[in-house]
Amino acid sequence: MTVGSLQAKECCPPLGADTADVCGSLEGRGQCAEVQADTRPWSGPYVLRNQDDRERWPRKFFDRTCRCTGPGRPYKAIDFSHQGPAFVTWHRYHLLWLERDLQRLTGNESFALPYWNFATGRNECDVCTDQLLGAARQDDPTLISQNSRFSSWEIVCDSLDDYNRRVTLCNGTYEGLLRRNQVGRSSEKLPTLKDIQDCLSLKKFDNPPFFQNSTFSFRESSNQIGLIGTDLSMLTPCSTVLQVLHSFTDAVFDEWMKRFNPPADAWPQELAPIGHNRMYNMVPFFPPVTNEELFLTADQLGYSYAIDLPADENPNHRPFSSALISVEETSDWTTTLSVVMGMLVVLVGLFALLIFLQYRRLRKGYAPLMETQLSNKRYTEEA
Repeated sequence: MTVGSLQAKECCPPLGADTADVCGSLEGRGQCAEVQADTRPWSGPYVLRNQDDRERWPRKFFDRTCRCTGPGRPYKAIDFSHQGPAFVTWHRYHLLWLERDLQRLTGNESFALPYWNFATGRNECDVCTDQLLGAARQDDPTLISQNSRFSSWEIVCDSLDDYNRRVTLCNGTYEGLLRRNQVGRSSEKLPTLKDIQDCLSLKKFDNPPFFQNSTFSFRESSNQIGLIGTDLSMLTPCSTVLQVLHSFTDAVFDEWMKRFNPPADAWPQELAPIGHNRMYNMVPFFPPVTNEELFLTADQLGYSYAIDLPADENPNHRPFSSALISVEETSDWTTTLSVVMGMLVVLVGLFALLIFLQYRRLRKGYAPLMETQLSNKRYTEEA
């Protein structure tokens, strides 16, 4: 990046030493293009209009930038990545970037992030052992056991409240050893396999208001499962367990995509919280990529999960035991009631028709007395 590029609001560097290979265009990797930012209305408690750099990302900084088109495409406040539709796509893209960075760091192009199937129904983290992601220290359960390879890992840029208070950016200094929330602080349980089945049985991707209070949708159900797993598995944003937990959540998302093959318009185009509309560029990924571009099955993005998530054993099962009736249930009852009422009307009509026909039949052989013409002729006169 140069001062001239910033002033021109253009970020289209060449790929490699060839200055003509802008954005890798000579290799079919991408091209320099105008940034397309979603301008449709959003919803939710957002009061920083025209003040937040994430608005219409990344037009605050660049009007033109590289657009990836071919091989090498990387995979208390308003939340641009939680509590809305973008929960599944934002974390998917984050995982793909992390996996790619780890491949480069290790020099192993075949490295893949593992997943942790946390649907155990327990209230403990079964991968938090020294052989895997680190057990808790006996003297301080919030720290990782010294027998674990992660015991010396340190935290960077986790003091968000402090940075906000001082209105400053993270300076990259270490902020202490990696910590986790304490085990067993709650009697709640991790999600069960049945919870996953219930989540996968929901056909609707999301429902208004497309926020944390939405109901009867796959997105909100998967969001809740992920958050419960995060809360009950001793996680903080810096925890090594967080990545493998989100990998499993992404596997559930991929299974749902394969089962229902939703169209693009299953994702709300507008009136979701800021950052969560379908065509919104996910913050702060760069070059820009929209939520819609990650609303695909995993194999379309070049990866897959070695996991078999079973279907719901009872296809008629309703995952919510609430007294509230969903829109689908209401619709079903309305249809059934209409059919029953229609049949009753037909039966009443047939009954009335039968009575009328019987009445006509009885009247046909007998003339009314007042219409009878009497004759004065005597029988003897006929003789």
